[in-house]
Amino acid sequence: MTISVNSPRAATSHCWMLTLSLALVFAVPGRISAESRDYQSKLPEIRKLVSDTMAREKLQAVLLGITVEGKELLILAEGESMTGVPATADIHFRNGNIAVAYMANLFYQLVDAGIVRADDPVGKWLPQLPAAQAVTLEMLINGTAGYPDFMPMETFQKQFYANPFYQWTPEELIKLAFTEKPKFKPGSDWNYAHTNFVILGLALERAAGKPFGTLMQERVLTPFGMQQTAAPGTPRIASPVLHTYSDERGQYEDATFWNPSWTLARGAVQYTTLRDTLAGFRAVGQGQRLKPESFQAMLAPHTAGMKIWTKDRYYAQGILVNQGWLTQAPSFAGLYGTAGYHPDKDLTVTIWCTKSIDFKSDRNPVSALFKQVTTILTTEK
Repeated sequence: MTISVNSPRAATSHCWMLTLSLALVFAVPGRISAESRDYQSKLPEIRKLVSDTMAREKLQAVLLGITVEGKELLILAEGESMTGVPATADIHFRNGNIAVAYMANLFYQLVDAGIVRADDPVGKWLPQLPAAQAVTLEMLINGTAGYPDFMPMETFQKQFYANPFYQWTPEELIKLAFTEKPKFKPGSDWNYAHTNFVILGLALERAAGKPFGTLMQERVLTPFGMQQTAAPGTPRIASPVLHTYSDERGQYEDATFWNPSWTLARGAVQYTTLRDTLAGFRAVGQGQRLKPESFQAMLAPHTAGMKIWTKDRYYAQGILVNQGWLTQAPSFAGLYGTAGYHPDKDLTVTIWCTKSIDFKSDRNPVSALFKQVTTILTTEK
């Protein structure tokens, strides 16, 4: 299963549910191992699956990337960004809650550096918050803080859809969130709340004495070689841009530059590319720049037994652990995506799509496609 929580409409009804032409294909250069040859033999099936899914689901564009041991196996861009403008492998798009996994890695880097402790109360930096001495930083990244999510609230929904270009501040979002009471005692249950990430960003930048975006650049984006990923602090996306389309306001419209300022911590709202996503998610999935004990803590099953979570499928600290895969799966303004890393196989997969005017389903089309692609890749012939 995957989580799809960055779309206001989707989150209202499923806020905690997990859920044309070939532009460019690259194969792995150099010596090909037996395992790589086995993966390559599966590529025609994957390409056909993508084409068939596009036709059946009425998708505007599909982007797909696969690496094995960090080497490109397949980079695919199919369809159009806009009418007459092909999607390309170097196109930029918003990465939504993929950046939550980057936030988690950054958080534990700060733990390793002695700047914060995982069990520090958020009240150490934001004492005005409810239950500020009981809610820890780790509870914020794993969804057990109990804080309400502002996003499904009627007040937010009305304002967002009336003006999706509005620039929200963290303070506005936190104030709105606490017009409702906390959902449960800290640490006793799980809920997905954008509020948590907004608060965590503020706490960490106060603890470290630097803007959160600077911390992310210095400790995650630059070390992981993500040169095409940035958090500009505005709706800007670097060119070339993957245009997205939404009917959430009752008509099919270009939603590319709807303002995502509310979606995550200030400084973590990013645009990216296929290759950067593959590099970044693999680095996070390997625990790069973390001490072994901190990486183990990042993947700990604190939420197992809460809500829908089990010991084999649970929301860890900023990343979903699902039967061998580490994943995240955002959706926002008509863009659907997922990224996954399989540690045992050193296999990274990311898929993104946009929908055409003929797309009529309420489902996230990437969820099923990701499952099918990963099944093909991991099934031995």
